[in-house]
Amino acid sequence: MPRFKEHEQILAAAQRWKDQCLLGERSLFTDRSLWTRANFQKLLPLFDENLDDLYERLLASDSPNAKCLWAEITWLYHLVERTSSMGPEAKRRRIAEVWRSSGRDFPEGHDLLADTVLGAGILNPGRAYSRHAWREYHFFVVAMLDWFALDGSRRESLLGDAWEFASWLDATRLARNRMFRHAIVFLFFPDEFEPIISNSGKRKIVSRLHEGERVNPSDAVAVDRALLKIRARLEEKYPGGEHHFYLSPFKEHWQVPKPPGPRYTTNGGTIREVDSDQYQPDPLRYLPTHAQQDLFIPPTHFNRLLTSLERRKNLILQGPPGTGKTFIAHRIAWCLIGHKDNDPIEMVQFHQSYAYEDFVEGFRPTDDGGFTLKPGVFHRFCERARANPEVPHVFIIDEINRGNLSRIFGELLMLIEHDKRSEDYAVALTYSDTRFHVPANVHILGMMNTADRSLALVDYALRRRFAFETLEPAYESDHGRNAFTDYLTSHGADPALPRRICDRMGTLNKMIRDDRELGRGFEVGHSYFVPDDGDEPSEDWYRHIVDTQIVPLLREYWFDSLEIVEEAVDGLTADA
Repeated sequence: MPRFKEHEQILAAAQRWKDQCLLGERSLFTDRSLWTRANFQKLLPLFDENLDDLYERLLASDSPNAKCLWAEITWLYHLVERTSSMGPEAKRRRIAEVWRSSGRDFPEGHDLLADTVLGAGILNPGRAYSRHAWREYHFFVVAMLDWFALDGSRRESLLGDAWEFASWLDATRLARNRMFRHAIVFLFFPDEFEPIISNSGKRKIVSRLHEGERVNPSDAVAVDRALLKIRARLEEKYPGGEHHFYLSPFKEHWQVPKPPGPRYTTNGGTIREVDSDQYQPDPLRYLPTHAQQDLFIPPTHFNRLLTSLERRKNLILQGPPGTGKTFIAHRIAWCLIGHKDNDPIEMVQFHQSYAYEDFVEGFRPTDDGGFTLKPGVFHRFCERARANPEVPHVFIIDEINRGNLSRIFGELLMLIEHDKRSEDYAVALTYSDTRFHVPANVHILGMMNTADRSLALVDYALRRRFAFETLEPAYESDHGRNAFTDYLTSHGADPALPRRICDRMGTLNKMIRDDRELGRGFEVGHSYFVPDDGDEPSEDWYRHIVDTQIVPLLREYWFDSLEIVEEAVDGLTADA
């Protein structure tokens, strides 16, 4: 049973909202008639235009009822958030700002606005819940239009049956992949639904723990039913007590705990050893099999990347834009480290102005008008790695070929070679004259965008010290197409959509490859079409990405041949 005692105050508040608003059509905070189909119809047109200024258009609306209704929806939306995401004062301020724009007095002392309600929360929903709020509100407004079109007896019937209500909600037009959907069903039916609003989180638990016939990941009700069965099985194993899937002892069944032994952490730049039970990186033991999930390259290719970095110490991932270089770089690093921990990882981006003083060491002005010698980011990183020699450390450099490598690395260009990682090869640094060497547990992982016209050829000194691996778009290889299709389908896409994307983008990339001025290095990668949590992969979603990301890139490629751009866009937007 997912119900927790700590949620009682919030569940009681949700019950009042259900009775007063969904059944009684009244306001949550006043005695007015507010939750009505007519008032939701006033909100719906706000979503018909550019959503960037949705909030401004709401405040400019001439409907006081629409504003008060939006304020109460805002109360519901943030009710589930813990104070670590948004505190009660911030929640009240957001609700009050919308309400007061109606010209009506804000009910400051209402008990549903008290800290005991707004300050409790159920979960930390993550950035996607805030970033995609307009999608969640849009879904809710559309669902409420359908709700208030039902007669009273049908509403009461739905609210009396958890699975019937969830199936009805999932059948509304914009419900697929919505996080707010999970919050609503839990608030109504905490005995059947988990206090989890992450689509991917629920699917991951089911994929690892469900026994029996495969569950369709795009069927939210089927996933929820499977979770309830999994909970019942685990509660038999751990009777007595309230157990959350993200806490012990449940989490150990679908997450692998961190390895034992002393670890190191930083505190204000100071490295110190801490006991295992005090060390708090992500507890997942991270293996290549974990890293290869949701990647669109064959396992043999990923293993080769990992082996290259292990043996050569230095690896460069090169490829066209959108081939997932940064995404894969972090997974390689976590595999090398052995678990998901960002403390042994540092990331910088090179540019034309980047210098030795930024990277190794240099003099910096002080408040009293003088100068002091300060270590650069790579120097500090090497000292962190030296203090923790048993743990691999990975230094990631984005746009590595944009910088002047000889100027940035200086004498360290020799020291980064894999066979010169010892004190035997230590050299005096330019400014401090202290002897320095790069520790053996430091690995350098660079990334290069092959479509950058401003880049000169990478010089031989760099190529001699790094292994080079190329990442390509996933649209045309059998493994890539299958993995890409499976990924989008698991996020709720119709199976025909990823196939259409692969066909259309494959045709576009052939045009780019065949162009003498461009070539293979300018192809467009698959990462453009990897949905965030909260995105709904659909034809409209695809067209939005084409219009806002792909077309501007093509206009840059063919800036003097707009007829080619038009031909390419026609191919991308052809009817299915």
